[in-house]
Amino acid sequence: MAIKALWYLSTADGQYPWMSEGFYPVDFQRYKKLAQTIDQGGFYGALVATWPNDPLTSASSVAGFTKNMKFLVAEYAGLTPVKLLAEQALTFEKFHGSRLLFNHINGTPQRIGTYGVTLTPETRYELGENYWNEFQEHYRKGNRSLFPNTDFTIEPTTENGIPLWGTGDSAAGIEHAGKVVNVYLLMLRELGHVKDQFTRAVKSAEKQQRTYADLGALTSVTVRQTQREAEKQFYQIFEKTGVELLRQKLDVSIKRKTLGEQDLINFQAPDAQRQEWIDYLKKGQLPPLESLRLEDNLFAGMSAWSSLDIFGFASSAAYLVGTPENIAAQVETYHKEAGLSALIMSGWPLIEEAEYTSKLLIPLLNEIGE
Repeated sequence: MAIKALWYLSTADGQYPWMSEGFYPVDFQRYKKLAQTIDQGGFYGALVATWPNDPLTSASSVAGFTKNMKFLVAEYAGLTPVKLLAEQALTFEKFHGSRLLFNHINGTPQRIGTYGVTLTPETRYELGENYWNEFQEHYRKGNRSLFPNTDFTIEPTTENGIPLWGTGDSAAGIEHAGKVVNVYLLMLRELGHVKDQFTRAVKSAEKQQRTYADLGALTSVTVRQTQREAEKQFYQIFEKTGVELLRQKLDVSIKRKTLGEQDLINFQAPDAQRQEWIDYLKKGQLPPLESLRLEDNLFAGMSAWSSLDIFGFASSAAYLVGTPENIAAQVETYHKEAGLSALIMSGWPLIEEAEYTSKLLIPLLNEIGE
């Protein structure tokens, strides 16, 4: 079983999209080209992430320009009426085949609140479970025409319902995932952490008499022919960002997470490595490349969604950096020792880095588990 390799299909694109001068304006032609690059590059599919754009609309707009890739569409439980979402899924598959997956997102109360929905952390799990159970029921029934003169039904094309991918970090989140999702996801971190969290997730699913189809992780990737070239390309994200902007972004993140009680000056990181990054920044220096190495070819970086992870939380800004052989060897270790079987990757700019990954890394990932 080869690693299921996915790429990000996102309007958050650019050489350095966390910088105003490094962000590409939203452009449909580029978005379409990104989808086609993923489709033609041997990827299993793409994660259509939330941004200001609607993910299902975004996926639908480019699906007709592709042939094989699957679309993992982010969806907040409860925001779309459940029968309507089933109708949308049935329509998508009628036009594009069985290529739709949903990334189940519970969301934070603050995020959900922007849509006028008020939930506690406890009730959002109950809502998610009920929502997706009802969704699958509506989907499996198909959607029959309401016009009495036309007897027509859009039938489901996926026998057991649309596969759900999703995550959960807390004990309650992992328990919820065990009840609901078919593929469990986490943010890629050191092997020991990934192994422990996958073990807890699998045990949670087993308590519900369920088995995950895959265990996956999200990471960025910088792959080049030589290790030196890959590391140089990776470290440019820090050099281009610069000390002052990185300090500003981290200061904002700290104030947000501590509700204004701390800032970059008085914040204490949870471990010595992350504290070293902060100390360098306080001195007006970028953390050196080697200090950013988390384990083997796994480095702490920055992404469109996350700045440098000084909190020690699950972060979407970890990078696999290196030659195709080195990265594939590390992924194979995750596969053999932790059970990893799916990998959702990104890199900026998205098209250009997808091309590097397709050419250099995908053939080796296809050999893992074979």
